Amino acid sequence: MFRIDVDNINGKTESLYVFGDKSILTELEAHNVLINYSCRQGHCGSCILKLVDGEVLHQECLVPLSEGEVLACQSKPITDIKITTKD
Repeated sequence: MFRIDVDNINGKTESLYVFGDKSILTELEAHNVLINYSCRQGHCGSCILKLVDGEVLHQECLVPLSEGEVLACQSKPITDIKITTKD
């Protein structure tokens, strides 16, 4: 089980506990934490988050990402992580 620390998304900070078998986007939705997304397939870039701490398994995507950025729809935690919005 992994902890996802969600820092200041939707104006709140909280910790979620997940098994790591689903995407970060799916886990956030299951815990009523809403972020922008569109395609769910790594094509649009709407769900880019900043990975502050920890490691994720990131599937291939067509969106160029900067250092420390992940696509929530294509990433699964492999350690405890801390994420925040890209802004």
